[in-house]
Amino acid sequence: MAFKFASPWFLALLVLIPLYLYWELRLRYPKKQKLPVSRMDLLLEITEAKEPWKYFYPALRSLVLLFLVLALARPQWGHGVRDINREGVDIVISLDVSGSMLALDFLPQNRLGAAVKVAKDFVSRRPNDRFSLVAFSEYAITASPLTWDHSSIMQALDNLEVNREASGTAIGMGLAKAVARLKDSQAKSRIVILITDGVNNCGEIDPLAAANMAKALGIRVYPIGVGSGGMVPFPFPDPIFGTRNIPTLIELDMPTLDKIADITHTGKAAKATDAAGFSRIMKDLDDLERTQIKAQIHYLWEDHFSFFLALALALLGIEILARLFWSGQIPE
Repeated sequence: MAFKFASPWFLALLVLIPLYLYWELRLRYPKKQKLPVSRMDLLLEITEAKEPWKYFYPALRSLVLLFLVLALARPQWGHGVRDINREGVDIVISLDVSGSMLALDFLPQNRLGAAVKVAKDFVSRRPNDRFSLVAFSEYAITASPLTWDHSSIMQALDNLEVNREASGTAIGMGLAKAVARLKDSQAKSRIVILITDGVNNCGEIDPLAAANMAKALGIRVYPIGVGSGGMVPFPFPDPIFGTRNIPTLIELDMPTLDKIADITHTGKAAKATDAAGFSRIMKDLDDLERTQIKAQIHYLWEDHFSFFLALALALLGIEILARLFWSGQIPE
């Protein structure tokens, strides 16, 4: 909330108030002179009876003048409206949902749960960017198109499930689908965050071919390999004992992820071996790809002179009534 006078030069008229009071109290009513008359006591009694009105009316009239001047100056209250010019980033999170993402080396969650958590934290820290979500296993789908609606992205992340029936991991398809989501974007910066824990072993598009597609369009790709390495606990259904966590070797092709990063000029692929490391990688990426925001505040001003004008008229009415009915004077 802001305040200003639309016509502040009228405030100069406030100087009339002290001039009026000086004239009213000092010039119009000079000091009493003693009169050598026998009825002095009676005259003093009459004068003292009128003494309160001597100060009441000038004070009332001064307030009338004050509120009239304020009304002329047009006081205004303003409500700020923020005008934001975003030079933002369009971001596609391309997330592996193949069966290996069920591995339990990111406890208390599996790999997919850990990935969803850090992705949601990442989205929540970037309110001025557009996001899209791509999920891939043996094929790739768009779970959410590019949108400013972060709540829909959060919901799409929550709805992700591991494709237990998938027979492979198509990293190239996941990256190509993400690049396609950004192809027509006019954003200042366009990036893909590629999260996978496996090896490209199916799909019609090779990961490096997809990386070259991204490079041709000026899209940067940040690959993140997920997995602690070696033998990791993996849940297998057992018809007798229920689900059993059995140590399993899951391969992670970091050399290919490094080549994708090199082709798209993002340095080297990151590797997350635990939940804390995964979170740090995403925070580093958040710091690296910053959104520039230019914000200006404009004000919508509303006139409130009528309030002060009403006060002035109300006080003037009080003065007229007081002169007529209480002090027996004719208003001047």
